[in-house]
Amino acid sequence: MKSRHELREAVFKILFQVENTELNFKELLELEQEEISTNTYVNKTLEEILDKINDIDEIITNNLKDWKLERLSKMDRQILRIATYEILHSDIPYKVSINEAVELSKKYSEKDDSYKFINGVLKGIVETSTK
Repeated sequence: MKSRHELREAVFKILFQVENTELNFKELLELEQEEISTNTYVNKTLEEILDKINDIDEIITNNLKDWKLERLSKMDRQILRIATYEILHSDIPYKVSINEAVELSKKYSEKDDSYKFINGVLKGIVETSTK
């Protein structure tokens, strides 16, 4: 059985592919192992992030200081989207979401210190959210 961390990483990879291919998330899920493709967390998270992507991106943008969302690396954008969704629309404690985002950033981000940036943006989102 996959851990939540592994499932979140699968969501990250699929979101990245959605942004960089012509495939939608359901087509991409079909290419995954059954344990991932049938997982409720993965399906619900992908569907809701993509459904709320404009709102999520607006919240992220409002918490970027002197940056534009489009200037962020594609990896950092997906990490911020997942964590922002979890902070605002799930029952996952925000500290867990931030920690998981930092870990994904350390593993996948193009710059070594991106995790500090991601941590700062997410803390701003927590501070300004009404959750």
